[in-house]
Amino acid sequence: MNRLYFVRHGEGQDNVARQYSCKLIDNPLSERGVLQAQQTAEYLASKSIDEVYSSPMKRAAETARIIAARLGKELAILENFRELDVGDLEGQFFSAENWEFYLGITNEWLAGNVEVAFPGGENHVVLWERWRSGLLQILAGKTGRNILLVAHAGIFTATLKDVCSDVDMNWLMNAGCYNCSITELEIEVLNGQPQGKLIAWAAHEHLSGEALSLVPGIPPAESLGDSGS
Repeated sequence: MNRLYFVRHGEGQDNVARQYSCKLIDNPLSERGVLQAQQTAEYLASKSIDEVYSSPMKRAAETARIIAARLGKELAILENFRELDVGDLEGQFFSAENWEFYLGITNEWLAGNVEVAFPGGENHVVLWERWRSGLLQILAGKTGRNILLVAHAGIFTATLKDVCSDVDMNWLMNAGCYNCSITELEIEVLNGQPQGKLIAWAAHEHLSGEALSLVPGIPPAESLGDSGS
């Protein structure tokens, strides 16, 4: 069994602009995002991290570089961990209408309609296959390792049920995943598939001061009808 520390990237300039970005739009961290990454690195320095991996997107890779430098580890960047491709939504601004459309697609996936795709983007079959392939790559032949992965709330949330079969998705879709929050899984490869157990979700107690910004990567589903966040 291995322990996977999933870190959502620090606040990116795309987050500040409130735009969907996964492929064509790719901006670096904000000043707050750099501070979040630095505080996260200090916290993780006591966790005996063995390996560090990242999405190739700037906001994730910059977060991971700051952490890897503090831990004295090399950084491996894998395309598999890029954010969920939302297709025609990319570049559009966050709004209640757009988030309702987004959640409409992901709710189809939860209902078993995994071939429903974002127009111009991915369906769950494609998304899971690339995430699964990435996990298999970083877990191959390993046991007892503490592995750090810096990536994105969208892809991680959409595929967590495929890794941790006992996760309550109704709860998950209304739980926040904040910038530089840390989720912990116990994970291994069984019968060629990554299988895990959720230990802690989106912990953020290591962040303080200007670094603490509790803006979820995906707004809670139950909030859209009231606030349009």
